[in-house]
Parts: sequence; C-alpha cells; structure tokens
Amino acid sequence: MNCTLDKAVYKPGAIVVCTVNNAPPETERLNLVLSHLQKVVITVSLTAVGAQCTQNLILPTDDFTGYLLRADAVDTNGSVIASALTAVDCSSNWTRFPRYGYLWDFTTDADAEGKIALLTRYHINALQFYDWQYRHHQPVAPNTASWSDWSGRAIDGTVLRRYLDVSHAQGMTCMAYNMVYAANMTYPYDGSGVQPEWRLVKANGEDFTCDMDASRGDTGVLQYFNLLNTDWQHYIFSQEQKVFSTFPFDGWHGDTIGENGRMKTADGKPLGYDAFNKPIYLVKDGYTKFLNAAKKAIGDKYLVFNPVGAQGIENVNVSDVDVLYTEFWPWDADSDGMPYTSYYSLHKAILNAAAQSNGKSLIVAAYVNYRNPTDIFNAPAVRLLDSVVFASGGARIELGNGDGMLSDEYFPADRNKRMDSILQGDVERLYDFVVAYENLLRDGQIPVERKVKVQGYPVSTNGCADTVWYFTKADMEYEVYQFINLLGTDSGWRDTEQTKKVPLLIIDTPVKLYTAFPAKAVCLASPDTDDLSIRELPFTCGKDSEGDYISFTMPELAYWNMIFLR
Repeated sequence: MNCTLDKAVYKPGAIVVCTVNNAPPETERLNLVLSHLQKVVITVSLTAVGAQCTQNLILPTDDFTGYLLRADAVDTNGSVIASALTAVDCSSNWTRFPRYGYLWDFTTDADAEGKIALLTRYHINALQFYDWQYRHHQPVAPNTASWSDWSGRAIDGTVLRRYLDVSHAQGMTCMAYNMVYAANMTYPYDGSGVQPEWRLVKANGEDFTCDMDASRGDTGVLQYFNLLNTDWQHYIFSQEQKVFSTFPFDGWHGDTIGENGRMKTADGKPLGYDAFNKPIYLVKDGYTKFLNAAKKAIGDKYLVFNPVGAQGIENVNVSDVDVLYTEFWPWDADSDGMPYTSYYSLHKAILNAAAQSNGKSLIVAAYVNYRNPTDIFNAPAVRLLDSVVFASGGARIELGNGDGMLSDEYFPADRNKRMDSILQGDVERLYDFVVAYENLLRDGQIPVERKVKVQGYPVSTNGCADTVWYFTKADMEYEVYQFINLLGTDSGWRDTEQTKKVPLLIIDTPVKLYTAFPAKAVCLASPDTDDLSIRELPFTCGKDSEGDYISFTMPELAYWNMIFLR
C-alpha cells in the first residue's frame, strides 16, 4: 500500500488530494491521520474502500508547517493490516525549506508530465532549469520556438513552456540557470553589445577564459567579465529581465566557475573597491555587492547563486540572495583551512551559512560516487550524505529530470548512473522525513553544546570515522539531538571508488544526554524504517559527577536517528 499526493507543496488552507493505492482486499476501513509533530490535525475514516481510494483534506492556515500523513488499512477485527505514510509541506514559498531539483531534457519527445510527477513524490519544491538557454550572454534565443544550447543539445521552446506550466501546477518554483559573468566567445561578432573592455584578466596578463569544449568552436569557450563593472551588470541584468518577459520563470540561478586567483580589469585596474575603499582583486570579494545589485534589478524574482567550491560563501551568506546554494569540491577548503572532504566540513558549512544569513538553509551540491563507471549508486554513500546534510539543517540538489540522481557537475550525465529500486525507496522516505519534521530540522533552532554517552560505543562531535556522531540544536520548545552512525565506516562524503560500507547496526543501547532541559518526553523519529512516526521512549533523570542527565535506551540506530526532548 502507498499514499501519494496531487502536489509537491501546498499553500496554507489548500486542499490536499490524497490517493491510497493497493489497499488489501480485506480492508474494511481506511483511517487517515494528518499530524504536526505529535498533534493530530485531521482524522478521516473511510469505509467500503477499494484497491484505490482518494480523499480531499483541507489544510490548516498555518504557514511553513510540515505534516506527517498516515493511512492505516483496518480489517473487520479492527486490526491494522497495512500502513502507508507520506508528508505534506504547507508553505507559501520555497525559501524557508528548499528542496531543490533539476531538469535538463528539453527535447521534443521529453515527457514533462511524467518527469514532474516523479519529482512530486519527493516533494521537490523548486527546480533548476539547467542549460536551457541559448548562450550565457544571450539566454533568450533569436527563435524561441527551438534552438540549440552551447553544446549543441536541441531545446524545444514548447516543451520548455510545458515544463514551466506543469511545475507551477505542482507548486514548484522554476529557476532559470545562467552564468553571472560569462559570455560565449561569439560575443565579439554576434551583435550582442558585450564589450571586450569589461572582461577579466588574470594577474599574469592572460584573459580569464574556460574551454568547455573547444571542438564546438567559439560557442564552446567562455570569456569571463568583471562582476563589479556597472556596464556588465546593466547588460546581464537586462538579459535576465528578457528571460522573465519571454518565459514564466520565477527566478535566476546564477553560476560561477569558482575562485581563480587575483584578477584585474582589461586596462590593468582593480575590479572595484570595498566599503573601506580598499582595492578588490579577487572575484569572490565582489559577490556581495554584485548580488545585492542583481536582486534589486530583478525585484520580486528569486535569486540563487553558486560560489563554486564554497569560495566566497561568506560573502554570499550576507547578501540579498533568497536561497543559499554551494557546490562543494574536495580540493577546496573553508576559511579555517579545513578541506571539504569530510561529512563534518559540510556540516560546519551548513551551520555557518545559517548563522551568517539569519537562518537560511544551505542547498548542498556534492556529487557522491563522482564519475565512477559503475551504473548504480552505492546506497550507503547516498544515505549517509543525505542524512548528514538534512540533520544539519541543509538541503541537497541531487534529484531531477524524472528519476535521475547527480554524480557529476554536468547534469545531463545523470544518465550514466541510476538509483536501484531499494535506494529509491530509501530516498523517498528521507524526503518524507525532511518534510514531516522540517520544523525541528531547520526552523530557527540554534546549535548548543551537550555531552552524550552511548554505552559501549565511541562517540564524536566532529564526525570521526567509526563513531556515533552527535550534535544538538535547541529552540524555545525543544532540544533536538541528531545521531549519525559512522560505526564501521569512514568520514569522507565523496566515495569515488564506491567502497562506502553500511554502518554497523546498534540495538537496544543505553544513552545518556547531559542536559538540564526539563523534559516531559523523550521522542524518537527516524527515516531508516518505513514507520516515520514519533515514538516516545521511557526515560529517567539523574545526576552524576558530570552533571544532570536524561537516560534512555535507543531501540536501534542504522543511519540516522533524531531524538528530541519536549
């Protein structure tokens, strides 16, 4: 039995159309329960149901709220013989709880309805339309009926519009991908108006260019321009406005190629000057000023920006972007010198982003099993990375184009590697969990330091291999503990060789939380089993030489458990 919804996300007070499929033939009654955390909001009991049953539910008017929807099939003896769960996100826009997907197939035969339906099951609430544009400096093609992108891929304008219509009908936000400071090398002669004196020059005097695929001629090479040049800003902002006036996109997903060292203008000058009138020579140091200007220019449209390698992420975090997004690479490091190779480095980046941006949830682009020739993803690598990012309060861009999953920065390469059916089910369950408990995972909770003991097992607060890793956040009502199981496995997220092992399962393990929180209940929820419901655990309070504590038994820990005190 399974439970599906008619949309990916809903407005407050909207009608949810819920369909339960494959109810057992001996079902006498179907009970539907919608709950927010432990509060039951709606109950419906249906009789004389068939193998498929559809029911409308009217949501409360509370905004930015996650719900768990449970369907129980009951027989004539009153016994539950089958259950199905899903989640409902009631949010007026996507920025509080982003769940970002992608599209890349805009060919004539693309099944827009089918692809969006698959992404709806994961509650994807925004989509990056990747490489849909004609050229980076001319995103709208001269002929909007059909065109080819820089790589020669065919784009059907009717199909693009169909994607936009279907996505919007599902409640999804549609973002138009484009570089923020690039032009294809056709710009000197294509009549676009882009001027060579706006370009960036490296410290050694070379032009700042990128060979994406020189075999395609000038369209396969990019020239980069000074983000702080007001003429360039005026040009590229007007091009994005042309996008919005031509297609019903909801915003701009701006991309970069990452930090490439000191730069200067074509005439040898600094790129600009900071607030203290100091010269700027690094592109990343101009991000805040550029993004604030971009957001002002596009007005009520959404702005997302990718500081590749998280270089300059601190400048983006304090800018006017609507949603934070970063593509992580293991050869880059954070401002403390920590390389982005470990789970902990991503966790730290998510926490820093939230702190610097007044609570925004960072979307993490991190390509697990990167370019490994095996055609199936290694499930432990996917599940652990998802668990770490979600438990930390972040989001991932990993799902798109129907049932695709990213293992490469070039999104059309998702054809080379797939999820098997078991992993698909695991990931669906993770996304249900993230929606149902969004108000505990990333809704203003602040990190707090607590000591935790897991009897018989080593623990860590920084994601060490072969430990139970824990971290804690709190708000005015709850203290929330995340447990990530790294027992028997390593602490690196990328798993290029696909050697990541399944963590060692631990069962019926005593746990002590050292806290003075006046807990009335100890609650457990986990995405690791089919039942995502909250379980209250028996507990005792005590005090020893290390302080006040709450003691309970963890029934099991596979990948990720969330324990919260209320």
